[in-house]
Amino acid sequence: MLREFNNLTDEEQQLMFDAIPLIVILVGAADNDLDEVELTEAQRLADIRTYNTRGRLSAYYEKIDKGLSARIQQLYNGMQNGIEQREKFIVKELSKLNDILPKLREPYGYLYYHNFRTFARHIAEAHGGFLRFITVGPKEAKVMELPMIKPIPKPPEDEYPNLLG
Repeated sequence: MLREFNNLTDEEQQLMFDAIPLIVILVGAADNDLDEVELTEAQRLADIRTYNTRGRLSAYYEKIDKGLSARIQQLYNGMQNGIEQREKFIVKELSKLNDILPKLREPYGYLYYHNFRTFARHIAEAHGGFLRFITVGPKEAKVMELPMIKPIPKPPEDEYPNLLG
């Protein structure tokens, strides 16, 4: 178990671990096609973040990295009942993070919120375009900012200098 999850229930911890797979499905399948490019980008990004999160979330990414593609497929295959129903289900699940993220001690609530949003943006931008510019389609754009998750304020810079940089 991760230290920052000490005060979370088992169900809350599971949702935190499933947040990235759910985000990948929400954004990647917004066009009703979760393809290999999006799955590969999700795995690549999780791999990178196991080493490149300034140590604060690397344990989280190490934990989800190992079985990420399989978990995405498992969740996705379990919700093959249309794009609208799938999106409603994922939005409902991700909305539960609004009760979980504030429970995490500072600065973790903010770090997870920020990481979830940047992960969603990367998945939305995974497809071509011209030289990878203007790559986000309208369906991905609608969900990539994760509007169902309430923003967590960034902790004071003097207490957590270079939090993201």
